[in-house]
Parts: sequence; C-alpha cells; structure tokens
Amino acid sequence: MKTERVAVNVNEIHLPHPQIRAEDWRSPLVCRLLGGVTYKDGSRCVESSFRPSESVEVEIHKSSFVWTGLGTDFKKALNTYQAPVITEFATLGLACGLLTLLTGLEVTEVTRRGEKADYWLGDRQLMLEVSGQQTGSLETLCLEKASQLTSNPFSKNGYVCVANYADLHARLWFYAADESGVDAHG
Repeated sequence: MKTERVAVNVNEIHLPHPQIRAEDWRSPLVCRLLGGVTYKDGSRCVESSFRPSESVEVEIHKSSFVWTGLGTDFKKALNTYQAPVITEFATLGLACGLLTLLTGLEVTEVTRRGEKADYWLGDRQLMLEVSGQQTGSLETLCLEKASQLTSNPFSKNGYVCVANYADLHARLWFYAADESGVDAHG
C-alpha cells in the first residue's frame, strides 16, 4: 500500500469531461469540503483509497482539492439544490477529479434508469456508480454500490466512487461485473 500526495484544481475538474456538465458539480463539492454554507477560497485534503483492478493492492492518496473565485456560483448552488442533491453532486465532482488524476478516464454520459450505475466512462467501456454521505461506514456504502454496479445488465466492469464528508475520506475502487447476475465484490 503506497501513499501519494496529489492536487486537484476544483475550478478545472470539468475540463477533462467535456461531454457532460461537470462544471455544475464544482460548488457542491466545495460546499461539502468546507462542511458548511459559508464560502471561502481555500483547499481541503481528502484521503482516498484507489484500487485500479481487483487484483492490485490499494493505493492511498492524500489529495488536496483547491479552489478560488466560486463564491457566486456557490451561493446559487445552495439556493437551487437540497442537501441530498448537494452531496450527490459533490461526489460526482470528487469522482471527476479522482478519475482524471488516477485513471485518465472521461465521464461521458449519464446512464438510463435501471442500468445499475450512474454514468458511462469512455466509449461505454466502463461504468461509474457514485454515492456520498455526511457520516457512516464508507466500507458499507462501497459494498452496497459495488453490488449494484456489478449487477448491471451489460456485464460491464466499472468504478465505484464513494465519499464520507465528515471524515473527508473517499474510495475509487474498480469492480468486475458478475456475468451471472449475482453480486460480486472484490
């Protein structure tokens, strides 16, 4: 298990994902990283574990998420979205940043209801399932989302990105689809 320190510019998390409106997720991410409703330019360190495949050792990354000049958009996001949506969008923003940094993959389009994941990566090569929470077990949340992802109707592999904002911990873990339709965990 190796530990690396990396930086993510929240202002630019959308740039490697031009086929979706990832810029909408910047201010919700800042809101959850700040842990409140008062904006200020700054940075927060998020400890994330990354598993690029089921047979590879987990890597630990301490990522510094930095931002500036998002105050007006931050206020609009708080005026527009309820708390659960802020958390969901924050985790989508976090996923964009971690995917770019750790895999180079692009989030390209939303899935359809019933497809057991949230987004497609690349040219529909992989899927992405995302969930965030204020508190609770990150492991339990990850296993729930992995079960969902691995039962997708396309038998596609993918990543699960989950976050706990009270602890500023996240996981970006690869899971192989279970072609029999039974849950598979790595």
